[in-house]
Amino acid sequence: MAGRIARGFLVVAGAAGATAALAQSRTLYSLNVQTEIERDSNPNMSVTDPRGTTWFRVLPNLTTGYVYGNEEFDLEAGLTVEKSSNTDVAKDRVDPRLRGVWKHADAVDTAQLALLVDRRALRAVDVREHVPVGVDGARTLYSIAGSWTRELSARSRAGVDLNQEWDQYTDVQTPDSRLTVGAARFTWQQDERRSWYAAVNGQYYRPEPRTDAAQAGSGRTSSMAAGALLGITQSLSEALRLDASAGPMHFNHPSKDGWQGRLSAEYTAQRWSGGIDLARTPSVNYTVGGLVESREGRAHLRYELGPRSSLNLQAAYSLQSDPESTNTFASVAWVHQWTPGWQVSVRGSVNRQQGLEGTARSNRIALVLTYSASDL
Repeated sequence: MAGRIARGFLVVAGAAGATAALAQSRTLYSLNVQTEIERDSNPNMSVTDPRGTTWFRVLPNLTTGYVYGNEEFDLEAGLTVEKSSNTDVAKDRVDPRLRGVWKHADAVDTAQLALLVDRRALRAVDVREHVPVGVDGARTLYSIAGSWTRELSARSRAGVDLNQEWDQYTDVQTPDSRLTVGAARFTWQQDERRSWYAAVNGQYYRPEPRTDAAQAGSGRTSSMAAGALLGITQSLSEALRLDASAGPMHFNHPSKDGWQGRLSAEYTAQRWSGGIDLARTPSVNYTVGGLVESREGRAHLRYELGPRSSLNLQAAYSLQSDPESTNTFASVAWVHQWTPGWQVSVRGSVNRQQGLEGTARSNRIALVLTYSASDL
């Protein structure tokens, strides 16, 4: 499956580039190279043996864009190269990332198709992804995502989103899986500051069969969650924007009814900006395999210290039930724009995972140097 997806990805990306070239489209290139030295007190989030390592990490990323009329094609290729000072705890890694996007926009329709191949260490996955602790492993994600929106009138529009993911894990305890996520939404704009929307959404999780002995007879089964939402988007001022939605949600394994919802706020001032996002939503617990109810929260704050320096704060948590599992993350970073192309930053973060195995914590501090060049 992974090979077929990767080959299809390359064919689509090549066709996109060829189409753009034949049309004599405008070509854009950008390069970003991030170099880090990071000390990690517990890279594998081990409960019983929290040994640390120092990472030397390089993350080159090249983006190519083709624009022709209403069509846009983007191809992004990147690597994460990591060298560990203690390979007994965490091994050296080279993880690729490849993403291709086609976009179309006209007066009535907007459409997008994106293909992604992304491999990363388990310690680097998002806080909402509950993976096993104490494992020096990796997850490879293959995904195809599409969206389409049509303007029905001057005040109304409708759209659909569909995303298909395939997840593969190097450790035998975590099941490979497929996840299908879909939603349809109708939006009506009441005035310049307020709009209402209604949506139906669903997720379908399927574990992939494996021949590993650890997976035999695991009892993991498919699960589905589906529901509806009614929401409002309100601009209280030029600086403050709110979005709130809620509705019923049904899980089929085990069968139970519940509710889903989201509350988010964004505020922008002269020297600082920030936001908060609170959600109750279905998500996958990759440790046990299946869709569970998740309560999630995120917050971010950026304060401009001067013309070239800023202080960035981020925090996130994810609490899943059946079984109960909690992930939390907090970070603070000082960022200085040294020159137009060079940026230096110092970042500190704390990660915490609590689940069936116990509680694991990791403290990380990093020095980061970033080079960026656009319109190459």
